[in-house]
Amino acid sequence: MSNTLLHHVVVYHDDTKDVPGRHLRGHVLFFVPVKLSLRSETPLLGITQEEYHPQKMFLTELICCRREYACDGKLHFTEISGRAWKKYDCAYHKAITLAVDALRSKSPQIFPRSLNCKVATIFYPKGADWNIYGGDSRKEQKLRHDETLLRILLKGACHYLYDASNRVEVLRIISDGDSAHRRLDEDRIVWRLTYDDFYGKSPLREYVAFSPDAFITHLPSDHKKYQPDTEDYMHANFLQISDLLLGSIMRACYVGIKSVRILPKIGEECAKRDVITQPVKEMLEKKKRGGGFRYSGHYRSFVTTQVTFTKDGIHFQEVPVAQIPDEDLLQMSLLDENIVA
Repeated sequence: MSNTLLHHVVVYHDDTKDVPGRHLRGHVLFFVPVKLSLRSETPLLGITQEEYHPQKMFLTELICCRREYACDGKLHFTEISGRAWKKYDCAYHKAITLAVDALRSKSPQIFPRSLNCKVATIFYPKGADWNIYGGDSRKEQKLRHDETLLRILLKGACHYLYDASNRVEVLRIISDGDSAHRRLDEDRIVWRLTYDDFYGKSPLREYVAFSPDAFITHLPSDHKKYQPDTEDYMHANFLQISDLLLGSIMRACYVGIKSVRILPKIGEECAKRDVITQPVKEMLEKKKRGGGFRYSGHYRSFVTTQVTFTKDGIHFQEVPVAQIPDEDLLQMSLLDENIVA
């Protein structure tokens, strides 16, 4: 028996210009399948195929979360503030818990079927040799630098997170807001990948494809700007999930959090960002299982990378979860509301 899963995905993009305590910037890509097509072949039944729609399943649960906790505002990590746990904070925690479950490729705990979402982040120094990038201004050079890093992340994530049994077709990229200088260049980020081999670089692997209609859309992430039941409303909600994932990953990897096993009661004081980040931290720490991680439902559902530039070239390294001494965690919790993620 052989199974092939084809992921038809929309990729949601967000970025940060400031990683807490580091001279770094970063990008996040959140891969959400619009449709999953499972093709099975057996000697007895021959070829069968079934389809389902993870994007709609996720959005349905997220809307239920908003209603349950009367959460009609944006879910942005930087807006988590104060120390008294409130009903609204429960919505943040539920949303990130939904995202972590959606990242499972098997054995989901909330959704009735595996949604097979993926998330990839890349962090890189703020400074660079801008002169190696074309353009008639420093702003243009910096943006081309960022587009290069985003293209590297997109290609690397597709190669690492998918394989011959899990093929991917990118339908569209939705980016949060507009660039301060100009919009992201589709040719430089997307279509350049389809002819990398002409530049002496490795071509896209055979299990990665981009729809002929693939393009980059810039969209504000405030869902209240759009009518419910519209595509833009849906995309805005997923951009907020991308923001939550990026903020949680940065906090888990670059700041460090104290483990939280029990949700606070309403009105109880706590380090809110630690509580909300906990599900992401637990997911990232599964890599510590070594070879056993291969059997996890989160195997190859996420990748977190930091880039360094030296005279010898570009170097990539995995970013582990931060290990912070207890006394430092105590001091951090006292200053929690001042930490920008």
